[in-house]
Amino acid sequence: HANNFCSITPKQPTGPFYKSKNLSSVTDMTNGGRAIGEVIEIKGRVLDNKCNPQPSCQIKIWQANAFGKYNHENDISKNKIDIDFIGYNKIITDRLGYYKFITIIPGSYKINKSIIRPPHIHILVEARNGKKLTTQLYFKDHPFNNGDFLYKNIKKKTLVNLSLSKINNKIKSAYLNIVI
Repeated sequence: HANNFCSITPKQPTGPFYKSKNLSSVTDMTNGGRAIGEVIEIKGRVLDNKCNPQPSCQIKIWQANAFGKYNHENDISKNKIDIDFIGYNKIITDRLGYYKFITIIPGSYKINKSIIRPPHIHILVEARNGKKLTTQLYFKDHPFNNGDFLYKNIKKKTLVNLSLSKINNKIKSAYLNIVI
């Protein structure tokens, strides 16, 4: 990169639905397309703040299903369960820092009568050097984003916004670098 500087991805809270155990380790969280919802691909690179690739980073991913339900004991909502959706995952970046996974667009869910969380995907990146970053990825221009109490506080929203575009007849894709 010409400027030799990459902006650090904004941190976001882990939230109540984080699981540290029993994580799948697959690139396709849709269970071969059996999960309910719009299938998407998310890919990019993990870099440091000097734009150097970060190989062998562990990325933990967790998100709600298409109905806005987490596969977690703390999710006591009445939202529908999707037994085919793998809502918790762990992947490793390759030697050039690239990552890729297939999932669905998560559903929104109510926290209380007045707060609805926009669709978002949680990630925790752990680099070999011990650096860690927890954040949430949002879908660019979603109508619930601007009213969200966590999204509103992010200064550089482009660093956590996923812009989906169609890559073939089947799937939309977003490319986002994560800087730790």
